[in-house]
Amino acid sequence: MKNFLGLFAIIVMVSCSSGDSDPAPAPENNTPTASSYIEPNNNAVCTGEEISETEIRVDFQWNAFQDVEDNNLEYTFSIRNLTTNAIVATENLTGTSTSITLDKGTSYSWNITATDSEDASVTGVTWQFQTPFNTISNYLPFPATLTSPDNGATVTTTDVVLTWEGNDPDDGETELLEYAVYIDTVNPPVTQVAMMLTAETHTETLTTGIYYWKIESKDPSGNISNSEVRQFIIE
Repeated sequence: MKNFLGLFAIIVMVSCSSGDSDPAPAPENNTPTASSYIEPNNNAVCTGEEISETEIRVDFQWNAFQDVEDNNLEYTFSIRNLTTNAIVATENLTGTSTSITLDKGTSYSWNITATDSEDASVTGVTWQFQTPFNTISNYLPFPATLTSPDNGATVTTTDVVLTWEGNDPDDGETELLEYAVYIDTVNPPVTQVAMMLTAETHTETLTTGIYYWKIESKDPSGNISNSEVRQFIIE
């Protein structure tokens, strides 16, 4: 009889415990998806409201980024002076537009980062533009965008292929740009290894080591701009 009661108690305990279940895991949060920008146009001279002899107020607008959970997105707007490479403004916004007062006759780049309520974020592409001068003038080229090798990349061949993209805000001058290539073991690089290039690529034979490189862009009027400096390693 005691054995029967003991077995019955075990059955009851198992039966009760089988009704308990682990809570369902929280659904995985998805990262927002970046959308396109609207204005100011990429690689162009912008328009805006003249504030003074030296300043212009420029409108920025972009399409809403997408989020499958329909989370409320917060946008971080960031704009950089391409001449000084300094961030000149950042704003946290819930809408898809803003206006910024900028210096005339200056090149800028900007991008948007969207963050959802779970702190997942995505950054859109970077666009660049030129603010106008007071009078008609020839603008400096945009600093070349370095495309490869990636910054800090390790290269396994001594024949290093460098590629970049050049743009000029003046109509018809992008295809007329000439490029000079600087590669060095010091930062910033001072050794010019090629000049008067019209193609946006150059192959340089080097030995193993750490190298820094940049591209100088020159337009038909002799205006010059310099890209950022990148590093690569040859092993």
